Amino acid sequence: MLTATIEQDGKTRVEQIFVIDAHSHLGQDVDGAAMMNPLAPSGTFDFWGNVQGKVKAELENSNQLTFTTIIEGKPTKISWSFTPYPFTDKLYSFLEKLGKMHSDLKEKSKFYSFIDQGVVFPFQDVFRDKRPEALYRASNINISRFTTRFPFSMKLIGYCRCDPMEGEKAVREVKYAREVLGVRGLKLHPRSEGWIDNINSSKAVNVLIEAAKHSMPVLFDTRGKGSIMAIGELIKTTRNALKGSHSKLLPHFKVIIAHFAQGNVGDYDVYNTIVQPNTYGDLSMLHGAGAGNFFEDFRKWFISNKKESVDNRNWSEYLLYGSDYPYFGDVHAEKLMIYIVNKQFFDTGGTIKDTRNILGLNQIKILPEYNLPQIKKDVNALPSLMISNPAFKQNNISTYDNAIDALAHLIVENKVDIKKFCLQFKDSWDYFNNDILLNMVSNNKKEEINVLFTNLVKDQISLLAPLQSNMMWKKFGFEYFNPEDRDFFTKLFKQCYLSTDITKAIELLAHVFN
Repeated sequence: MLTATIEQDGKTRVEQIFVIDAHSHLGQDVDGAAMMNPLAPSGTFDFWGNVQGKVKAELENSNQLTFTTIIEGKPTKISWSFTPYPFTDKLYSFLEKLGKMHSDLKEKSKFYSFIDQGVVFPFQDVFRDKRPEALYRASNINISRFTTRFPFSMKLIGYCRCDPMEGEKAVREVKYAREVLGVRGLKLHPRSEGWIDNINSSKAVNVLIEAAKHSMPVLFDTRGKGSIMAIGELIKTTRNALKGSHSKLLPHFKVIIAHFAQGNVGDYDVYNTIVQPNTYGDLSMLHGAGAGNFFEDFRKWFISNKKESVDNRNWSEYLLYGSDYPYFGDVHAEKLMIYIVNKQFFDTGGTIKDTRNILGLNQIKILPEYNLPQIKKDVNALPSLMISNPAFKQNNISTYDNAIDALAHLIVENKVDIKKFCLQFKDSWDYFNNDILLNMVSNNKKEEINVLFTNLVKDQISLLAPLQSNMMWKKFGFEYFNPEDRDFFTKLFKQCYLSTDITKAIELLAHVFN
């Protein structure tokens, strides 16, 4: 995570920014580019570490780890630091202490605490056309195998790929990839698949509608202004189709136009294509002084033309940071990243909220888990586990740590797997807390379960609660005195084990998932 310590009006506050690389690849391209194992030396995670090192070095060399600027008319001092995401970092620490499977994750991760997660999708790779169901079925299986299994599931967000020109095969592949493979978005590449002249076609519209049915964001690769404009027209065509027969799907229609800014600074036709409903722009390929020029120009154009009226978003809510790794390296990634955190960004009108939006929050907001109810049907009723330590002030043993320690034991013993986790926010998108939703699999029962991990009383009472059938997780958290939320917790506590020490916690949690 990126940590901002902000001093303004004589007060100091700390903001945590969850950072996501919204554009990278996994697999092996026919052109020779490859990223087969993100954990391998020179893999995706090492790349993130190199980016972190270069960002820190440049901020230090330019005396901008701490600087003073003006934000919203007020003198403001900003200090940057890099902080591991607490849940993942603590889980790795306990795995290291166990000294068994995954015990090396803590050591490996100490150099990449800045970038928390990354979106990965297939290349035009050597796996494609290996299965009859769809051109990219084998590629999508490969993505799923990495992104829905621990430890990769803690760091990677999987997108599938299809070729819309396959017609119904492509539509079925989107459905299969979401419902069976568990991927969370879709990547389309008109140029490499040869449908660059058929972007605004009924086949493409049908694929986008299917993605909207699952609230999956769709990322389009582009090459030049022509393809950007054509994708913009496809978005309008699809939006009109949804208005006609699937109006309830409109909030779930989300298209990301990649590479749009590079070479198009000051091109207002391109800007208008991005600034329309259901649309986002991925900043991959943009770098160096061009990045600084783009942010200043795009912001001024947006504000002067009152573009917030388009769909009630501000300028930074349209933009996603992306690296395009491994096609572009750590120097390129750093030369974009630096212009989202340096003094120039804030001196020309940027805010901490803008940095938070671009570096990760916009990507989180468009994932299906934050837009569709997270409910598992036909889940067997499982007891909750409450971990309590009324003597915390004396022994300083955190129940939050004990709960993660118990999870580490179950992972090592191959009793559970973690498919993904979702941040829980506090009241609004502005802040997230340490509570999360874990999507877990009981390896014995082969059952997928949503588990709420929450601190009821900080450090003293923590809860690991499998959500029963038709119990819905709330991304903005729960209010204990809200009647609806009281009913939710009443159900969780109906069958609940209590543990006051780590040994009992491990035993009881193993029983829950046995």
